[in-house]
Amino acid sequence: MVLEKEIPAFVSWFGPAFAQYLLAASLVAVIAAMLAWLAQSASVGPLVAGDRVYRGVIGGIGDLLRMSPRRVWALARLAIQESLRRNVLVVLGLFALIVLFAGWFLDPASVNPGKLYLGFILAATNLLVCLVTLILSVFSLPADFKAKAIQTVTTKPVRTGEIVLGRMLGFSLVGTALLAVMGLVGWGFVVRSVQHGHTLDDNDIAEIRATAKNAAAGAPATVVGYEGRTSLDRGHRHRVELGTDGTGQTDFLQGHRHTVTRTAAGGYEVGPPIGLLEARRPLRGKLRFLDREGRPSTRGISVGSEWGYRQFIEGGKLAAAIWEFDGISEGRFPDGLPLEMTVRVFRTHKGDIEKGVAGSVRLRNPTSGLQTDPFYFTAKEFTIDSLKIPRTVNATTAEGTRQVDLYRDVVSDGRVEVVLQCLEPSQYFGVAQADFYLRTGSGSFAFNYAKSCLGIWFSMLLVTALGVMFSTFLAGPVALLATLAVVMVGQFREFISRLFESQVNGDSTLVPGGGPIESLYRIVTQTSITLQLDETPAVQVMKAVDIALLAPMRLGAALFPSLSALGTGDFVAGGFDIPFDLVAAHGAETFGYLLAFFIAGALCLKAREVAS
Repeated sequence: MVLEKEIPAFVSWFGPAFAQYLLAASLVAVIAAMLAWLAQSASVGPLVAGDRVYRGVIGGIGDLLRMSPRRVWALARLAIQESLRRNVLVVLGLFALIVLFAGWFLDPASVNPGKLYLGFILAATNLLVCLVTLILSVFSLPADFKAKAIQTVTTKPVRTGEIVLGRMLGFSLVGTALLAVMGLVGWGFVVRSVQHGHTLDDNDIAEIRATAKNAAAGAPATVVGYEGRTSLDRGHRHRVELGTDGTGQTDFLQGHRHTVTRTAAGGYEVGPPIGLLEARRPLRGKLRFLDREGRPSTRGISVGSEWGYRQFIEGGKLAAAIWEFDGISEGRFPDGLPLEMTVRVFRTHKGDIEKGVAGSVRLRNPTSGLQTDPFYFTAKEFTIDSLKIPRTVNATTAEGTRQVDLYRDVVSDGRVEVVLQCLEPSQYFGVAQADFYLRTGSGSFAFNYAKSCLGIWFSMLLVTALGVMFSTFLAGPVALLATLAVVMVGQFREFISRLFESQVNGDSTLVPGGGPIESLYRIVTQTSITLQLDETPAVQVMKAVDIALLAPMRLGAALFPSLSALGTGDFVAGGFDIPFDLVAAHGAETFGYLLAFFIAGALCLKAREVAS
């Protein structure tokens, strides 16, 4: 999961975000009033146009302040009845068909089946719910205008704001009901699909005996453990390593592992999968690098990947990746540090694919420089390695090897450094800041899944409000296209922001390829986006023009809602708990957009000549 920036606390996020929201809303309101005044000035003159705009704004605000909750609810019920008349419940049958036949196309033997099933279900739910509410919202009011039914409503003591809010509320309730049903069915489908079990018999187990080198002279070889393989289930089987007491665990495969215990009857019991449906709560650190000579470096080695999310360190050298963790205390981690890590492997020669690439992890005191002896592991692709750092660890210094206390000798003022190195020459480890973390606990997967559905609910509310707003002054098909256009522009909001930041800071690693002019130049000259352009006067002028073009694009894109930014499916699929600060920030952002769309829709409907 890509998570380079820490999620800020809601209380610290809300103040600057609210100020930015007020500034953007004021600018949009002023621009809209100016455009309305210019349009009116062309027909009635500037003075009369100003009076009309002023009276329209004051009257619209008065209508909004005098709305009746009872009339809003009555109009919302009409919107719900209209949705049922349009057979909106058919979408539940379509979703049922998708779930029934999804097993034909989703491979349970994939690298991470839990992520595959969760991603599919959440994407299907999001698409269907938003699509249904979008179609309902954009065609409802235009159909009333065409059938003259809106005149029946406007002759009653109903205000335009109540009409708009009633439609938004009614269609949102329909979407909420559909989302609740789909979410429950999807949760059951995911849980049922990934749950499986293996068996392990005595015939599948072989003894591990001490070699003559390790055994005492003349003594018979003794059993030091057991190893074997489980039965085949869901297209895979696990390797098993057991202690002399018959307990142990399987290897980490397809995103999970199993615990194995010996029963009283003499057989073996393989537990349920661990790691597939989890809600980890990580404590992340800050990443920096050492180059192959051991000198500090801001970045690792590039292996030619166009997406520079992960940086690589060379094996067999002094190169290292170092994470510094803060907030470490004995009370928070009383039994040691539960380190979890995801390491990508880049091979310059094939080697033994099944074996993996050897690496080491050391802990270091950031103040005294005291380092623990290395903990060795074998990195494999698409595997989360777990390493439990005990309270007492070995440290080798000039005086020899001695045991040190983790919190007294290694942790300094709540800080500790974790040093990763690749041990095999000509091989590389690829890491990002989010790949190493300390696991502070686990949440409920069901509750985490519900929070992810809440993100879909936010998207559905925005799509519904957009559709109703555009339908107040556009025909149904045009309103549909306008809503889709706003949604599509919002999907690129984060990209445009990062691209502008990349151009201003001169850091092409944020978004390789440059702005529109530079991208056109690279296409014409067939220059790779990973290559830096020479800082000639022509290139500097080209980049300056890109900044000038991107500045209004960034300001404009910031006004559009980003449905992808509201989605939290990556957290659930990656097995991480969704922070409440993030949910609260998404909720506040959604409410801000809903308020703006409602006011805009109410004013547009009031300005429309419904009598005609």
